[in-house]
Amino acid sequence: GTGGEPEPNQPNQQMSIVRLGTITRSSSATRFQRWLATATRLSQVKPEAGAQLEALVLRGDEKSDLMCVNMMCEHVGGPCACKLARTLSRVPNLRRLEIPGHGLEFLPEALAELTKLEHLDVSYNRLTDLSMVGRLPRLRTLRADGNALAALPTELAMLAGSLGELSLRDNQFEVEPPVLASLREASPEVNIDLEGNACVVHAPR
Repeated sequence: GTGGEPEPNQPNQQMSIVRLGTITRSSSATRFQRWLATATRLSQVKPEAGAQLEALVLRGDEKSDLMCVNMMCEHVGGPCACKLARTLSRVPNLRRLEIPGHGLEFLPEALAELTKLEHLDVSYNRLTDLSMVGRLPRLRTLRADGNALAALPTELAMLAGSLGELSLRDNQFEVEPPVLASLREASPEVNIDLEGNACVVHAPR
């Protein structure tokens, strides 16, 4: 009714945050994010609390979070997946990872250890390879818009049966990657979005 709490399965357009020390618990716009223990900065991920964390949301406006300060690293002064890798090794129960807009050129090996991950957003980076993603057995949503992807690995076929949404808008696909046909055959309900790629040809109006 008017003024009441939203129903459990209805979208809530406002994100409410209840702080629990260095970690937050969020109820957000989609039922998939509802009540996930969430960190929005790497500094919030403490070793003693990492196992409690279910969502890590690092927006591109916080670029300093992934900026390398190691003078011995070839990525010093720029985005570095090594900082992300150290954090991911502390959060074995992560269900949601959002790292859009950081300029990352590759995903760390530690990502493949997140076997409970269900939602991954790596949009608007500089990625050319998604091989690591095929090792995430529970992945339901993958968003990789605005990267430099021109091909997809056959490993993505391993996500058939779990993956329900795959967004690959605004990449560099000249032809549709063959693995997508395998995904559609195994999971006819999967929603694949290739808008903004050369392989998508619209009929003239």
